[in-house]
Amino acid sequence: MLKRDFLMVQIEELGKVIAQIVGQRDTEAANMNPVLVQGAYQALKIDTNYLLNTAVPDIILRLDAGDGGGLQRMEIAARLMIEEACFSPDLHTALRLKAKEMLQHIQANDTTFSIERNALLDELEQ
Repeated sequence: MLKRDFLMVQIEELGKVIAQIVGQRDTEAANMNPVLVQGAYQALKIDTNYLLNTAVPDIILRLDAGDGGGLQRMEIAARLMIEEACFSPDLHTALRLKAKEMLQHIQANDTTFSIERNALLDELEQ
């Protein structure tokens, strides 16, 4: 029970960071987004290079942390990659493609339906 509560708190906190990043995207504060993205990656104990060069099932195993939260953490990582693509022109396409692959895997394997995830996948299709 404590592990599940910790997972929910961690996901909520990382969700707040993602909301802040998205909210700042087109403002003068956007120059802080790379720092926020890196901080969120550090909280997940991963980095961009790992995500881009690792198979999705292996990413889930690493993010699982023994509490069954791998899919949820991977969704956060995918959203971080989408945001990172906004300020990393050299990795833009690779980040968006990997994020799409990760979100498709989550969509196929998660027991919950997410309209927001579907909208994000539609956005990545364009």
